[in-house]
Amino acid sequence: MMRTSILAVCCLAFSAPLHAQSTRPVDWNALASETQQVLTDYIRINTTNPPGNELAAARFLKGILDREGIEAMILDTAELGAGRANLYARLKGNGTKRAVALIHHMDVVPVAPQYWSVDPFGGIVKDGYLYGRGTLDMKGSGIAQLMAMIAIKRSGVALNRDIVYIANADEELGSRGALIFVEKHQDLLKDVEFATTEGGDNSYENGQLRYVAVGAAEKRAIWQHLVVKGVPSHGSRPTKRNPVPKLIAALDRIAHWETPLRLTPVTTKYFHDIARFYPEPKRSWLMNISSALKNPKAREWIVSDVYWNAVLRNTISLTVVNGSNKTNVIPAEASADLDIRLLPDQDTTAFLAELKSVAADTSVHFTGLSIVKPSLASPPTSAFVSAVERAVKDRDPKVFVTTPMYTAATDRPTYQRAGIIAYGIDPFKVPSAELQSGMHGNDERLAVANIGWGVHFVYDILRHLQ
Repeated sequence: MMRTSILAVCCLAFSAPLHAQSTRPVDWNALASETQQVLTDYIRINTTNPPGNELAAARFLKGILDREGIEAMILDTAELGAGRANLYARLKGNGTKRAVALIHHMDVVPVAPQYWSVDPFGGIVKDGYLYGRGTLDMKGSGIAQLMAMIAIKRSGVALNRDIVYIANADEELGSRGALIFVEKHQDLLKDVEFATTEGGDNSYENGQLRYVAVGAAEKRAIWQHLVVKGVPSHGSRPTKRNPVPKLIAALDRIAHWETPLRLTPVTTKYFHDIARFYPEPKRSWLMNISSALKNPKAREWIVSDVYWNAVLRNTISLTVVNGSNKTNVIPAEASADLDIRLLPDQDTTAFLAELKSVAADTSVHFTGLSIVKPSLASPPTSAFVSAVERAVKDRDPKVFVTTPMYTAATDRPTYQRAGIIAYGIDPFKVPSAELQSGMHGNDERLAVANIGWGVHFVYDILRHLQ
């Protein structure tokens, strides 16, 4: 009987799950410090787009991956041009489930250094924050993804899914990095089921995380360049052939155009989810958003929120205007750029036709400035969303997960075309005011305490997804 018991114990030991035997604990404090240093070094690589300089960033990331024994490849240098590249790496699992891809872009938008309190590319820590262009958009997320994958490898977690790590060039300008990667490397993506990149928008206010967002939809950018031709002459003799007044009149009509409010299933669910945070009657308004938008008082309150307004309608922001380069010269032409963001179900041709009718001047010529991406439609429920929900509950059972619409553009629709279910995740807890002012703004920064939290959060999502 004793020999039988011993044999049974031995059999149980050998039949135990692999991760129970081999998983090593993660020193989260040490990993947070290491991640902060890696992010600091990454910020110091100036990848302002244009020109990009992503090749230097790709080499930096590859060096880290190589040291960890994770094979990485620098790709598409010829197609993207001098100084530019994509990066790809894969941490192998047993392949019983399809892979998950962690995707970020290496480029950042330009800065106006005179408006920053620190060097935008110095990686400077001040008052508990790490400052630098890209901390929020989106080098911070890219390094949280990287270090979470490295922590998975170091800890020996058994993987049913391969973890793919992709760093793309040129997201901030033309998205050529993702477009070229998806077009050329279908073989590297054919087993990927889920992808996550930017496009989440968590609610973190007064030190409390209220909800975590899994971005399942996003608006589409159809930037437009407007030009009015004229006849140049001396400014001391006004003429009716000055293109500037015509352009200004058309822009004024466009600026005062109130595009109609329209609900989508994603936004309807989002408002219903967040209604719990508000007292009556606002709670009832949000729970029945369709009726609320017909109530003048409720409508005024709802559209006063810049995010809510943006997810309820097509938006137009006038961002660039050009005329003469000299005060006493009537220019040969005047031009302007419009940042237009359409709801996912909007017909682009119909919208542009309506926009031209609002401009009401055939001398205003429209030219597209951006590639119009396909609509993003990811399911609000899936194994990935469930993994996020479990990771959130590990932290606070009162925090919930919702699936809002993202107002900016990402590379998710490009990867969706490859048959991948693509979501947006923000791994950090950033107050909305900091996000609004920092992303593409001045003094972009990330709380140092956020860095370790974000790595651990991505780690847990990956762990729950296995």
